[in-house]
Amino acid sequence: MQDKLGIFAGRGLLPKILIEDCQKKNRQFVLFLLEGEDYDIDYSAFRPTKLGYGEVEKFLKILQDNEVKEMVFIGGVTKPNFSALKVDKTGAVLLAKILANKILGDDAVLRTVISFFEKKGLKILRIDELLDCVISRKSTLGKNQPNKEHLEDIQLGIAAVRHFSKFDVGQSLVVAQKQIIAVEALEGTDDMIKRCKNLRQNSVLVKMKKSGQSAKADLPTIGVTTVKNCAEAGIKGIAIQVNSTLVLQKDEVIKAADELGLFLTVI
Repeated sequence: MQDKLGIFAGRGLLPKILIEDCQKKNRQFVLFLLEGEDYDIDYSAFRPTKLGYGEVEKFLKILQDNEVKEMVFIGGVTKPNFSALKVDKTGAVLLAKILANKILGDDAVLRTVISFFEKKGLKILRIDELLDCVISRKSTLGKNQPNKEHLEDIQLGIAAVRHFSKFDVGQSLVVAQKQIIAVEALEGTDDMIKRCKNLRQNSVLVKMKKSGQSAKADLPTIGVTTVKNCAEAGIKGIAIQVNSTLVLQKDEVIKAADELGLFLTVI
């Protein structure tokens, strides 16, 4: 029998998919939601515990009381104003570690949080250890193929993501005719894609893990919505990183790309 799983859920479809997978496998779980976060999904049937950012002691006690030793952080969350947080004693220790970083980017914060809880005895799992949602070999999925110009733009996009990683931005970007026309910042991938509508024809979305990014939270993710948004914006294809990009509902994503005329290539 598998150990009970702690799930700290953020926004998006991924937490729901994981919960459904746990139910299918009869795996017990304890669900946590973030106080003040804007959730599109109703989790009330799973008796979640809502926690503020600073309620670390309450969080650890619930895990201990439920004998939870394995934990996953899954879905997007809104980064708080750290200077205005109300924290308990243990939360104050974690906050001090976060603020000790010179750059308070998402990656630095997540690495600090994960390291903190691992030192408390928790095993933090990668999402791909729980769900079959990554592509493990380089290939082009579906029937549509990138052309030579697309492949050149993809290589430029790969180099750009690696460069922008030092600034903790650029998990995804859009390239057209050997020019970067959009870089993802705080707004997220979908809003970045919408900004590109009618900006350039024959563009490509490149989405990959930033250099040094932890694989235990906030991995780049695509789903059917990503494909549909790309099609509406005139983007001709999507390039994702092998073993590092989460693909939600893979069969549906490939089907949508085929129907909408987009290529989906794994780099």
